[in-house]
Amino acid sequence: MNRTARHLRLATGFLAVLAIAIGACTPAQPPATGAGQGPTSGGTVIYGLSTPFDTLDPTVTTFSVVGKIGYHVFDPLVWQSSAGKFEAGLAESWQISPDAKAYTFKLRKDVKFHDGTPFNAQAVKFTFDRIVDPASKSQTGISLLGPYDGTDVVDDATVRVRFKTPYAPFLDSVSVPYLAPISPDAVRKAGKDFGSTALVGTGPFKFQSYSADSEVVLVRNDDYKWGPAFLKSRGAPYLDKIIWRIIPESTTRIATAESGELTFVEDVPTQDYQRVKSSGKLAVLDPVQAGSGHSLMMNVENPPLDDVKVRQAVEWAVDKNAMNQTVWNGVFKPACSPLTSNVLGYDAKMCDKYKYDASRAAALLDQAGWRMNATTGVREKGGQPLKLGLYFRSDSDNSRNMATFLQGALKPAGIQLDLQGLARAGYFDAVRVGKHHLQFWWESHGDPDVLRILVHSSNADGGTNRNRYKNPEMDRLIDEAAAQTDVEKRKALYSQIQNKLLDEAVMVFFAEPLSIFAFQKTLRDVTVDWSGNYPFFHTAFLQK
Repeated sequence: MNRTARHLRLATGFLAVLAIAIGACTPAQPPATGAGQGPTSGGTVIYGLSTPFDTLDPTVTTFSVVGKIGYHVFDPLVWQSSAGKFEAGLAESWQISPDAKAYTFKLRKDVKFHDGTPFNAQAVKFTFDRIVDPASKSQTGISLLGPYDGTDVVDDATVRVRFKTPYAPFLDSVSVPYLAPISPDAVRKAGKDFGSTALVGTGPFKFQSYSADSEVVLVRNDDYKWGPAFLKSRGAPYLDKIIWRIIPESTTRIATAESGELTFVEDVPTQDYQRVKSSGKLAVLDPVQAGSGHSLMMNVENPPLDDVKVRQAVEWAVDKNAMNQTVWNGVFKPACSPLTSNVLGYDAKMCDKYKYDASRAAALLDQAGWRMNATTGVREKGGQPLKLGLYFRSDSDNSRNMATFLQGALKPAGIQLDLQGLARAGYFDAVRVGKHHLQFWWESHGDPDVLRILVHSSNADGGTNRNRYKNPEMDRLIDEAAAQTDVEKRKALYSQIQNKLLDEAVMVFFAEPLSIFAFQKTLRDVTVDWSGNYPFFHTAFLQK
């Protein structure tokens, strides 16, 4: 691959330190049966998805489960085979301008979309321009594009992506499906139904059908021959079909897998983790997830959370060790930083910011003028009780368990937490317009620019920054960090960002989660991406 020296510095410098437990995109192998047999074609994998989602359109969605499906329908411009190692995808090579404000990609010329139309530079431009179009209402995709300025079609096989300021995370951004090229013709024909009745990419599987909140069916793309070089095969997949079945109830999901009805399941409940591992019925994968971990967003515009002392009191009032034991059965690691420990910029000194201390929480609320009512056990100020509303997904076991724990954790501090469990559509409508005081969040991302998604003001009004936190100094630091290509300077900036985020108590970070997958032992050559978030079935096969 033709890479410039600057590209090499970027690819092997600031991102190379992101090594995590899983290490690389390596196949996960259960104990062998019938050793010596090669891959066999045919068969269907039935995947148990844990979460319903908004749309299958990868450029619009906010759901990581859509990315898991998306990696099979779409191809990224570049692949990240291991932490900081970028390899050819739909782009055969790329160059980065000396000021890191332009990325020029040389594209493959032999690729077609599933609808038979050619993949080319116009498709890349169409995809990126559509993401920044306000009518698309993109959230994750538009965050990943950063300070996007435009895309130039140099020729059919060359595209130049420009940024208003240097943008170091862009290779990481284009290695995930949320920026993967989509078929312009398919979008024009399907209109607003793209992502529900139509989904057209270049990937190893074709979209067949989607029944909302039920299942997605993909079938093999027999013409596929441009898979990533780090996999065992670059050609068409062995599997005939993947059925992604949506089963939010975790007990049902794992029981259905143990019965043999499901081939592969995600989000094995932590209470079942040890039992499933020791039973021997299923193979288990449990990589650490890179990103921001399980956390709590606090709406700083909604009183009384507009008072930093109240937000800081919430920070001190949560015993994260107890939460890990109660909610996650001691399987996860308590968090103390906005970044998980496997992401560039993680700073262990952040762990000194907040530790469970009920007396500190009480003192802060006293300073803020909230006095305990000995009769009700709820603090009051000006005759008003200290009540916070937590919006959470009622269809998520994890969210319900977190909500129940948090309600109990805040009660001794004199904070009444009203739990408002909502179904998916109502939940997102409520939090996007800022009705909430509190909401849970989890973000998987391999680059520290994940903090842009969480706290940059450009994402505050109806976007992913549901803290509704708007601070020009924070924006400046995030933009400067994204423009910085020197790894040590970049790490120093992210330390400043995390310090500021925690000092102003914008979010509470609860735990570093594991991705816990379980699957039938007849399923071979399943691959999980380096960040621990995305299973790949490109070369998987069912042993007969």
